[in-house]
Amino acid sequence: MRYCPLFSWLTLAMLTILAFLNPSVMGAEPIPNSPLRQPPIPPLKGPYVAPTTPKYNYAEVMHKSYLFYHAQKSGVLPYQRLAWRSDSCWVCIGDFGEDLSRGWYEAANTMKWGLPLGWTVTQLAYNIVVFEDAMNSVDELAEGLELIKWGADYIVNAHHNDTHIVGQLGTASLGPISKVVELDVDFNYWGPPEEYEKWVPTGLPHKASYISPDNPSSEIVGEYGAALAAISMAWRKYNSTYADILLDHSKRLFKFAIEHPGSYVTSRQNAFQWATFWYPSTRYEDEIAWNAAWLYAATKEEYYLNEAKKWYQKVSDSWPEYSWDEKGGGLHVLLYTITKDPQFYNNAMDYFNQFLPNNPKQIVKFTPRGLAYIDHWGSVGYSGNVAFLMLAFAKTIGYDKKESKAMVNFAIQQINYALGDYGYSWVVGFGENYPSKPYHKSSYNSYIDYPMRGAMQDKVELDFSESKTKQRFILYGAVEGGPNIDDTWYDDRTNYEFSEVTQDYNAAWTGAIAGLIDYYGAEKFEPYTDCDLDLGWSHPNASKAPAWPEDDCYHTCNKGCPRGQMKSSYAWKLLMTPQEELPEKLDALYPGQGLLKAAALEGKTLEDLKYSNSKANDKKENTADTDTNANGDLNDPASSGSASSKKVPHLLLTVSVMTILYYYIF
Repeated sequence: MRYCPLFSWLTLAMLTILAFLNPSVMGAEPIPNSPLRQPPIPPLKGPYVAPTTPKYNYAEVMHKSYLFYHAQKSGVLPYQRLAWRSDSCWVCIGDFGEDLSRGWYEAANTMKWGLPLGWTVTQLAYNIVVFEDAMNSVDELAEGLELIKWGADYIVNAHHNDTHIVGQLGTASLGPISKVVELDVDFNYWGPPEEYEKWVPTGLPHKASYISPDNPSSEIVGEYGAALAAISMAWRKYNSTYADILLDHSKRLFKFAIEHPGSYVTSRQNAFQWATFWYPSTRYEDEIAWNAAWLYAATKEEYYLNEAKKWYQKVSDSWPEYSWDEKGGGLHVLLYTITKDPQFYNNAMDYFNQFLPNNPKQIVKFTPRGLAYIDHWGSVGYSGNVAFLMLAFAKTIGYDKKESKAMVNFAIQQINYALGDYGYSWVVGFGENYPSKPYHKSSYNSYIDYPMRGAMQDKVELDFSESKTKQRFILYGAVEGGPNIDDTWYDDRTNYEFSEVTQDYNAAWTGAIAGLIDYYGAEKFEPYTDCDLDLGWSHPNASKAPAWPEDDCYHTCNKGCPRGQMKSSYAWKLLMTPQEELPEKLDALYPGQGLLKAAALEGKTLEDLKYSNSKANDKKENTADTDTNANGDLNDPASSGSASSKKVPHLLLTVSVMTILYYYIF
């Protein structure tokens, strides 16, 4: 949660007022014995020159960056990757019974804000569209495809129908904006997501807030549409049926966005007013152009290209930025890639020249050690956004071009700065000197290690924010916010503008890492695995780790798997398994629990699943030809996790109805 870069004067003004009234709101006060940190290595003298061979193991960085999204995962998990994260979002049901449990939590909290979540999904798919071969070569493609499907499952279910679309899940706070502390709900919960419903202040489970013709948000709907179109491109060669389903949703979302134009910043709903406070949208036209551009990329239908160009011309104020809020920079690169139109090339270069040193159009300042300082809040993540676009553009026009060489040099400088060029890595769990206290609740207060369980939340908060205790579990791959303009920083949870981690910081960053693997050559990197990682399984309260089989070389220390073939990941096999065979596959990971695990994944009772499996087996015996290109809920592309194909457990449905009644009555 933080204001967006460059042009977010509204939120900056609001936070400035709050900081004046209460300095702790901005995390401006250092805690005792938490000194201002200084980089141990002095600034470089002269211009930066990128190394001709890779300085860091970018395959390791990508592996850990994807691992961060497992720390953020919401819902009933097909398997546990981390001992300290398990099933959560127990009562995440919409007003129409839709399952909203999947996707990822935004940052330290358990919110699902529509715009940043949608952009994260889009960007993770964009990474694959551009750098698929590099990812596959280091055995990370299967992981990327699995993660974007998890995000797509949430968005597809959020698109309940063409008049009601979930724009947000969760209640950050209740009441008018002027009352910041007293009415916090999600923001005043400091325990693990697995126990949210038990300990959250007010006892309110996650509530869905809807976009409708009377309460429009073209930016959220457009971003959702862009995400599904991009994912359809990434998934098409593996499951064309699933890709078509995503495209259908994307087209309908685009239609809604243009027929009901408007922004959530003008909403009268309290939930969207709070969303505006933390994630203020500057405009919505750029997301409409973004949705149309991705639809054209996926379909080649001229209507969408014409729409993309029309809306693109309306958002010239968005052209200098690329983030969860502004899509201008991304539009330049995407539209040039799919059209080769010179206007998009020229606009892309104007965008890049803001950052490239030694040209008259440079406006972005650099820290003494070379970080492009786009904004104080999230500076490392935002420089990663630019690095991704430069590498994607350089790949499109050719790495050997003069312009490409300057862009690649910039990208390497930004990524290597964050990985430790000056003695400190901004990526948790990477390098020898990395953040010890990221602002992240579940890696500190986990469901298997929660010393203050049952205490009042204000006491839990005090311990979380002000203690010197390091995280109890390693939040591998998380990109922290970034330093001051002079490269100094605080490594504590109080000053969270430095130590916060979010889903969107890692999104384009992951793509930039893939870009560097592509640029240097994938043959220079060995696939990285979980082999030597401390994922928490040795903790005395941890459950039994999944029993990964011998032919899995992604989650284990196993050797001998064929490189560049996704079957080396058992998780990919799970994802591609027909629904009726899923219990058997899960039983290999969790002996004796396969049927129970499959039932939980599908939101069914054990008896329901047994019955449906027996019917499926009967059908299989009577059918000569079966469709093996179906994967689902995990495993049925026709459902894509859709609530219409699920039975919501009666207990959760009852709680949902009670929650809705509570909101309407009180």
